[in-house]
Amino acid sequence: MSVALVSSVLAALPLLHGGGDALREELERLGWELTEKQHVPGVGLALVREGKLAWTLGCGFADLAAEREVSGSTVFNIGSISKTVAAWGLMDMVEEGKLVLDAPVRLERWQLPESSFDAAGVTLRRLLSHTAGLSLHGYPGFWPPHAIPSLEASLSGDTNGAGDVRLEAVPGTRWKYSGGGYTLAQLLLEETSGAGFAEHMRAKVLAPLGMTHSAYGWTEEVLAAAATPYDERGQPLTSGGPAFAELAAAGLQTTPEDLARFAIASLARFGANPVLEPATIELMQSPAPASSGYGLGYEIRDEQGVHLVGHGGANQGWMAQLVLAPESGDALVILTNGTNGNALIRPLEQAWIASLAARKAAQTAR
Repeated sequence: MSVALVSSVLAALPLLHGGGDALREELERLGWELTEKQHVPGVGLALVREGKLAWTLGCGFADLAAEREVSGSTVFNIGSISKTVAAWGLMDMVEEGKLVLDAPVRLERWQLPESSFDAAGVTLRRLLSHTAGLSLHGYPGFWPPHAIPSLEASLSGDTNGAGDVRLEAVPGTRWKYSGGGYTLAQLLLEETSGAGFAEHMRAKVLAPLGMTHSAYGWTEEVLAAAATPYDERGQPLTSGGPAFAELAAAGLQTTPEDLARFAIASLARFGANPVLEPATIELMQSPAPASSGYGLGYEIRDEQGVHLVGHGGANQGWMAQLVLAPESGDALVILTNGTNGNALIRPLEQAWIASLAARKAAQTAR
C-alpha cells in the first residue's frame, strides 16, 4: 500500500461519517494506521450496542492491486469462529430432540481408532467444549488447486500435516482445544440430518439469522465478494483458500454485517432469534464441566472488569475476532485479510473493552 494512498484516505476520514461517536473515530484511526504498519491490507469492523447494529466500517483494502476498499459487505474467512456458528447448528438439533448432549456419539461412516480410553465417554457436550479427550488442535487447510479430501479421510489423517483424530485422554477429565472434535461433530450432524453440513447450516442457521452473504465453503457468490488474503510479508495469496473438509472447525466465510447479525442473536437477553432459545444460548456461554474458560462453542473471559464471550479465528491470510459483552448487549466484529491480523485485532479489541469498562464505571458511580 503506498504512503500517498493511505494519506489520501486518512485525509478523507471526516467525510466518511457524521462524527459524534468517539469510539468509532478511535477504531477508525487505529484501523487505518495499523493496516499500513503491520502489512495487513484491510480490516472490517461491526459494532453492536444494546443488541442493535450501530455501524459497520472498513479500513484499508480488500485487494491492494485493484485498490478495492473493505466494506461491511466484504467477505472474509473467519477461521475458528466457524466453530461458534457450527455449535448453533448442533444445539438446534438438541432442541429438536434429534441429538442428546450427554449421549455417547455413535457414527456409521467413521469410527475412532481403538485406544486404552473408553470412546463411550465422547459426547456432543464434550466435543463442543473441547473436553472429549481428542487430538488435533487445528487445520492448515488446502490451497487451490489441491483437491479437498473427504470428511472420513480427514478424520483418518489426510489433513495436510495436522494429523488424525484419536482419543488421547479420558473423556471429560481435561480441557484441550481440538478442532478434530468439531470435525467429528460435523460428521455427527451430517449423519443425523441426512444432509451435507454446508447445506444444513445454510438452511437451519445462516438463512434464518439473515446471514445471506455467508457460506461454509467457497461458493461462487462468496468468492466474488471476498477479500484477497495476504501473507505475513503483505504478499497476496490464492483467492478461495485455504479450503477445508473440516468446515465446522474452520470453513465459514462471512461479512462484518452478517457476523454482526450472529452477534446480535448471541446476545440472548436482548431479543429473540428464530434458531435457539435464550436458555440454550446462556448454557453455551457458561463454562462446561472440566473447563473454566470455554462453554459450547464460546470462549469465556473477564477483562478490565467486563465479562466477555466470543471466539477468535486464525488461518493463513485471515485473522478474525468476535467478542460479546452479554450483560450490556455490546459486541465487536473484527475481520482481517492478513496473516499479521492479530497485530490489529488486539489494539482494536482493547480500545473497545476500555470503552465498556469506562461506561460501566460511570454507571456504577451514579
